[in-house]
Amino acid sequence: MVNVYEIVRERIISSLSSGKIPWHQSWQSLSPCNVLTGRPYRGINRLLLSGHEWWGTYKQIKQLGGYVRKGEKAYGIVVFWSFEEARSVVNEQGDVVLVMSHRERPLVRYYSVFNLSQCEGIEKDAVGEIRAITSCDEVIERNCPKVRPGNPAYLPTADIIHMPDMERFESPEEYYSTFFHELTHWTGHESRLKRPGVTGPIRFGSEHYSREELTAEMGSAFLCAMTGIDMPVVDNQAAYIAGWLRHIRNGSAVDVIRAAGDAQRAADFLIGGGEE
Repeated sequence: MVNVYEIVRERIISSLSSGKIPWHQSWQSLSPCNVLTGRPYRGINRLLLSGHEWWGTYKQIKQLGGYVRKGEKAYGIVVFWSFEEARSVVNEQGDVVLVMSHRERPLVRYYSVFNLSQCEGIEKDAVGEIRAITSCDEVIERNCPKVRPGNPAYLPTADIIHMPDMERFESPEEYYSTFFHELTHWTGHESRLKRPGVTGPIRFGSEHYSREELTAEMGSAFLCAMTGIDMPVVDNQAAYIAGWLRHIRNGSAVDVIRAAGDAQRAADFLIGGGEE
């Protein structure tokens, strides 16, 4: 039986091992979309499909009048997961009702996809165009966070973001990617998305702390992609990659999937909503 968790985990590890940070792609390559619906892929699928803009199943490509070239393999995967489980029960009145329960581990399925470069018979113009949806300043201004001068940080108890002036950064991209990191933390507040890594006791190195940091990293990357800027190169990138490699190797793929899902929800919240 295929273990989807391990597929996800190994693909992230493989990317990091090759020196690529899967959530630090250019904004174009971090916005893969479905060729049939035109909708962008979300959450962990943004990472799994980064590198190509357009993807589709064999059936979807055929629906568009195209075909997959002979010998091509579907090396892309799209993952569906849910932490909710529906089951039918009989209530006291004898009626069959649907009851939703929360799973500790998500129910995960996946299917294989091909990218457009593996196909023939489909014009690129027919599948649309990826665009930045808003500006960096618009994202910040529409959410009105309380911001004070200081080293980059989010303080949950005071619900305040500390940020230096842009002049303290080497580039506007570095400023905004850092701001987006803290703004992603900000979404986890009790009055917003209520993430345990923000609302609960914060212990450095704990599971909730590590997942929240990964969520903020991915959230920043997603927001950079949505606003059309590239994430800057990380200082001491080798050590940065080694740290995440160690964390993901020693941890669970569920944490990576949850972090990506939380990052997507944070980005949706900050830009004003989005489709699941």
